[in-house]
Amino acid sequence: MSDLHRHIDNVRQQLGKRLLILGHHYQREEVIAHADLRGDSFQLSAAAANNTECDTIIFCGVHFMAETADILANSAENLARRNGQRINVLLPDLTAGCSMADMATRHDVERCWNKLSEIIDINDVVPITYVNSTAELKAFCGQHGGFACTSTNAQAVLETALKQKRRVLFFPDQHLGRNTALKMGIAESEIVCWDDAVAGQVRESRIILWSGYCSVHQKFLPSHVDAIRETYAGIRVIVHPECFREVVDKADESGSTSFMLNRISKSPAGSSWAVGTESRFVERLAKQNPDKTVVNLSFQPSYCDTMALIDVPKLVATLDSAESGQPKNIIRVENTIAADAILCLQRMLECQS
Repeated sequence: MSDLHRHIDNVRQQLGKRLLILGHHYQREEVIAHADLRGDSFQLSAAAANNTECDTIIFCGVHFMAETADILANSAENLARRNGQRINVLLPDLTAGCSMADMATRHDVERCWNKLSEIIDINDVVPITYVNSTAELKAFCGQHGGFACTSTNAQAVLETALKQKRRVLFFPDQHLGRNTALKMGIAESEIVCWDDAVAGQVRESRIILWSGYCSVHQKFLPSHVDAIRETYAGIRVIVHPECFREVVDKADESGSTSFMLNRISKSPAGSSWAVGTESRFVERLAKQNPDKTVVNLSFQPSYCDTMALIDVPKLVATLDSAESGQPKNIIRVENTIAADAILCLQRMLECQS
């Protein structure tokens, strides 16, 4: 064990249960090894919010994830339970962002919303934001009767929204929106991408998509599915719903990283899997399932570069700052934004109950 890893263990012992380290599935192996909890972004934030002992969360993920953790951990209900004491949410590298989340800003979505109101009855539109988005977009949805969604519950959220109103404006990931809508049986003619749509198409639409995408999952192509099947006879292909529709159509299954983890871990020994998602996670799956064949869908690994910005030295620096009582890189969502944002997260959870 290196000196830095020993140092992390020593600081963690000093802070004890006051500290909670969260590690996203796409994180570096040497960083996630120190995580108290591993998982998808919302799964981690929700678990952290339910923690009754910590006063500091270090989120080894990206910016929007730390924002969501702050919103949930420091909700009005949780603050009342802790007599007003806030939990500090720290991000080891403030530049660790998400290119997909950056593709939809509050200004751009409001501009789209205003233009839509000139074409259709805006009161008949429900805004839905994927949790891979900024707190400001979650607040926009909260203010306009909308929802958040995850890749796991996107269908439940869309079904609920479409029972309430005729149309949905879905952002920022077009692929999750399209794949979910098609799975629900919504006709392709009723699904439009805002950037490409003309007024007539918008009027006929039920799902209006933003043009955002995940840089990791957009690298997977239908040709990769064909190539992997030629290389591994009988292999099952499982992909993330952020992939192109054509990739999802060719795959045997699709779902969130947690779905993939559970599906593969519970599959029979000797089974073979090609996985279309972030490569660090696929490599970890292969190590955790030595009785199975688990490979990347593409022969060229697809890594999340912004997640990789968090490394062991930055984790050490963040831990040291917490131990010293002068925490650095605190992620704090402004109160009015947080109050609106939590509304769309609560509506999402109500869809699952």
